[in-house]
Amino acid sequence: MVRIGIITCGNMTNDLACSSVGCLEDSYASKGKFSRYAVRGGAQVAGIISCSGCPTLRAPEKILKRVRTLAVSGVEAIHFAYCLEHNCPFKSKYRSILQSEFPNIEFISGTHEVPDEKQAADLDAFVKNALCQQSTSMADLIESLNGGSR
Repeated sequence: MVRIGIITCGNMTNDLACSSVGCLEDSYASKGKFSRYAVRGGAQVAGIISCSGCPTLRAPEKILKRVRTLAVSGVEAIHFAYCLEHNCPFKSKYRSILQSEFPNIEFISGTHEVPDEKQAADLDAFVKNALCQQSTSMADLIESLNGGSR
């Protein structure tokens, strides 16, 4: 059995409450990107962490602290979850920093797979809409109490 870790998108985990069920189901069934471990007895998920959030261009190294926890637990590989692979503008920078800091760990793109292109497009549209929803803020409340003007 191969000890692995999974890094998810912080927005998906924190804002959309993703429980990583798709990642876990495929890891248990040796499907998707986890099929590579079937000949070695499957994957044992040692931990799932979310990225450190969109770090700006100034602090992508923030992810090192989180990944270190997986590294010291003895993982051989860390998967960038489907959500991170499809939504993260920092994934290449993360991968470069992580590979440099943890050369004995293999970093793999993806976890579960989406069955077809339509479902993938629907999922992408859902995520975009969910993450970009307009929410009411205190400024909206103040404006409404002031009759829409300041």
